[in-house]
Amino acid sequence: MICSRFVIAGVALALLFAVSGALGAGGGEEPGGFAGLENQVREFTLPNGLTFLVLERREVPVFAFRTYVDAGSVDEVAGVTGIAHMFEHMAFKGTPHIGTTDFPSEKESLAKVDRAWADLLAERRKRHRADSTRIRELETLFKAAQEEAGRYVVSNDFGSILEQEGANGLNAGTGFDATEFYYDLPSNKLELWAMMEGDRLANPVLREFYKERDVVIEERRMRIESSPSGRLVEELLQTAFVAHPYGNGLVGHRSDLESFTREEAEEFYRRHYVAKNMTIALVGDVDFATVQKLARKYFSGIPDAPVPPPVDTVEPPQKAEKRLVMEDEAQPMAFLAYHMPDRNDRRYQAYLALADILGRGRSSRLYTGLVKEDRVAVEAGSFASLPGEKYPSILFVYTVPAPGTDPDSVVSAFDRRVGGLLRERPVTQEELDGYKTRARARFWREIQSNQGMAGQLAYYQMMTGDWRNLFKQIDQVNAVRVEDVMKAARESLREENRTVAVLRQKSAS
Repeated sequence: MICSRFVIAGVALALLFAVSGALGAGGGEEPGGFAGLENQVREFTLPNGLTFLVLERREVPVFAFRTYVDAGSVDEVAGVTGIAHMFEHMAFKGTPHIGTTDFPSEKESLAKVDRAWADLLAERRKRHRADSTRIRELETLFKAAQEEAGRYVVSNDFGSILEQEGANGLNAGTGFDATEFYYDLPSNKLELWAMMEGDRLANPVLREFYKERDVVIEERRMRIESSPSGRLVEELLQTAFVAHPYGNGLVGHRSDLESFTREEAEEFYRRHYVAKNMTIALVGDVDFATVQKLARKYFSGIPDAPVPPPVDTVEPPQKAEKRLVMEDEAQPMAFLAYHMPDRNDRRYQAYLALADILGRGRSSRLYTGLVKEDRVAVEAGSFASLPGEKYPSILFVYTVPAPGTDPDSVVSAFDRRVGGLLRERPVTQEELDGYKTRARARFWREIQSNQGMAGQLAYYQMMTGDWRNLFKQIDQVNAVRVEDVMKAARESLREENRTVAVLRQKSAS
C-alpha cells in the first residue's frame, strides 16, 4: 500500500505529502492529437449515482481502472483522525465471500473483538482511576478474541485471486482530499474485476482491523515520530492551519489511532463510501457496452445515499508570520509555507507556474540562487498545494542548509531572492514559456499510460465536477500571463502570510 510520495534530500516523507491527481496540468501539441481524446471518452451513471468513465484503447489486451472516492483525511473529525487512512489498509481484506473460511462464524468472532476492545477502552479511559490489573486482564481477553477471529481469515485472499489472474500493480493510496484504488488486468478478466470490485465496495469486511491499526501506529512512529523531518512537516501543518482540518495531518494523532474503533471506521465508510461520492474510470482494451452491463450487475449494490457535505471550516486569513524551531541531532532544514488558493480558484494556474519557476529543478530561481550562487544550501525547491487541492492550501518551500550554515541564514537568503523577484527581477516571459513546456510534457507523459489516464479522468470528475475539465487544461495553462504569476507572488509571498519551520542542530549541553 502507498499513501503518497515526496522526497527531500533523500528523506522520504511518505505519510505527509499527498500526490494530487493532476501534475501541474497543461497540454499542447502532443503526438496523436490530444483534442481527439475527449471525444473518445464515454460516461454513464448508474441509478445509485455511481459514475463510470470509459476510454477504449485496443493497442494491447489489458485495461486499467481507478476507483476515486471523494474522502480523505480532510473529512475526519476530532477523535478519529487517521480513520480515512485505515481504508487504504482495509482495501483488499475481502468480503463475506472472499477472505474467510466461514463468514457467519467469523462475524460472531468479530463482534466479540469489538466488545473486548470496547471494554478495554472503557477501562483505559478512566485514566488515573483505571485499574492496571483489570487493564492487563482485558488486554489478554482482547488478544484472545483477535486470535479467535483470525482463525477464519484467509490471508491476502483477495489479492491472491487477482494476481493469479494476471493483476498488476494492486494498490491503494490515501491523501488529504481523496482515497484511490487501482490495478491493471488482462482484458479477458473484466467480469472478474467487476465482480470483485463491486463486492469489495458494497460489502467490505473490516477484518484484522486492529492488527492493521497497529501497523499504522508503527508507520507513524517510524515516519513521523522518529523522523526529524517528518515531525517538522507535521508541526508546520499544525501551525499553518489553525482551523482547517488540513492541519491534522494524514496519518492521524497517535491518541486517536490508539482509541478509535472498528465501528467508527464502519460509520465513516457508510457516510463517505456511497455511490454518488465515487467515480470509476476504466481505460484500455474494454468495450463500453460490456462495461455498462457489468456495472449494472455488480455495482448496483453500493448504497444510494446523499453525498456528505464538504468541510465548512474556512482557514482565517493569516495576519502575522509564524515561526517554529525544533532542535535535533539531525540534518538542519528550513521549510516555509505560504497560503494559496484551491484547485478551482481562477488564480490556481498562476500559482502552479510560480511554484515551478521558483523552485522546480536545478535551473529554478531557488536552486540557482541559494545553492549555486549564495552557496548557503545544498538543496532548495518549492511546489504548490501541500497538503491538498480541494481547499485553500499552501505553497511549500524546502531548503537544506550547506554544512556549517545556520538555517536562519538560508531563510534570510531566500527572502533576498524573493525580494528580487518582486522588485528588480520579475518573472520573465522566457521563464513562463519554459514552465508551460515542462507542464505540457509532464501532463502528456502522465496520460500516455492507461493507469495515468484513468487517474486523470477520475480526478477531474471528482475534484472539478466534470471530467471534461481535463481537456481544458491546455487552454488554461497557455492563458497564464507573466502579470498573473507576479500578482500571485505579491499576494502570497508575504511574511505575514507564511509559516517558517526550522530544524537546528541540538545545542551541546
